[in-house]
Amino acid sequence: MPITARLTNFYSKVTLEGEEQFSTVTIEATAPPPVIIDYPEPGSCRVTLRALLNMYPGPLYIQDGILREVTVEPGEGQVTFHITLDEDVRAMLTGVEGIPYRIVLRFSRRPLQEFYRDRVIIIDPGHGGTDGGWRGPVNLWERDMAWKTAQELVRVLEGFKARVIWTRQAEENPSWQERLRKVTPDTFCFISVHEHGAADTSQRGTAVLYNPVVPGNEELAAKVLERIVARVNTPARGVKADEELARLGEIPGIKLEPVAITNWVDEGLLRNPYFHQKVALATAVAIKQHFQRGK
Repeated sequence: MPITARLTNFYSKVTLEGEEQFSTVTIEATAPPPVIIDYPEPGSCRVTLRALLNMYPGPLYIQDGILREVTVEPGEGQVTFHITLDEDVRAMLTGVEGIPYRIVLRFSRRPLQEFYRDRVIIIDPGHGGTDGGWRGPVNLWERDMAWKTAQELVRVLEGFKARVIWTRQAEENPSWQERLRKVTPDTFCFISVHEHGAADTSQRGTAVLYNPVVPGNEELAAKVLERIVARVNTPARGVKADEELARLGEIPGIKLEPVAITNWVDEGLLRNPYFHQKVALATAVAIKQHFQRGK
C-alpha cells in the first residue's frame, strides 16, 4: 500500500539561474505525492496534491511581481494550492529527493525583464555628504537610509536589465540642479529616495510624491504607495505633488518617503535590511504595472 504523503511546509522566494530569474513556490512533504497542475482562468494556477495537510491552511501574500498570493485549501484526501499571478506565466514542476521531499514550482520572471530591458532609470538618493537630512530619535540619518533603499532599487532594476544612472555617490551632495543634469531625453523614469521628518514624532508611515507636470503621475504615485504599504504594512500618508519634481518637465518622476524617520517605530523599521528590499521591489513592480496598464 503506497504511503500517503503529508505536506509540512511551503514557502516562496526569487531564484537566479544564469541570467534567468524565477519566482518559486516550494512545498515540503514526507514523501512524493501525485501532483496535478491546471489553469482555471488567466492569472490563476491550481496545484492539487494527493496528500494530507500537516500545516495551517490559508493565504500567503507574496507580491513579487509574478506571484501575488498562494492560498492552501485542504480537501478529502487532497490539498489544493491556489496561486494568483500578476502575469500569465506557466509553472515548471520539479521534484527534489531528500528529507523532506520538495515539490518546486518555478515561474519565469521574464515579463519583468522584458518590460525594463534597456529602459533608463535615474536613481536619486536624497541628501549626502555632510547633509544628513532628518535624524531619527536614536541615531539613523535620512542620508544613509535613502542610500540603502537606493542600492536595493538599483539591484532590483539592474536584475530586470534596466540601465540605471545614479545622481550621486555615497559621499556626495550635489545640488538639485546638478542632479537634474543626469536626466536625458531617453530617461524613462526618475526615482528620488528620502524619508519623512517632522517635529511631531507621532507622525509615521509612507508617502509618495510625484511630478505634477506629467499626466498620470498622480496615479503612478498612488500605485507605488499601494504596493509599498501592502508589502511592508506601514500606514499610508498619501500622495502629493512635488514642485522639485516638476522641474523634470515631461519626464515621469516620483519621490519615495518609505517612513517617517523621526518616529521611533518607523526608525526601527529602517534597521531591517529586508525592509529596504521590500520597498525597492514593490516600487519596481508598481511602476511596471502602472505603465503597462496605461499602454
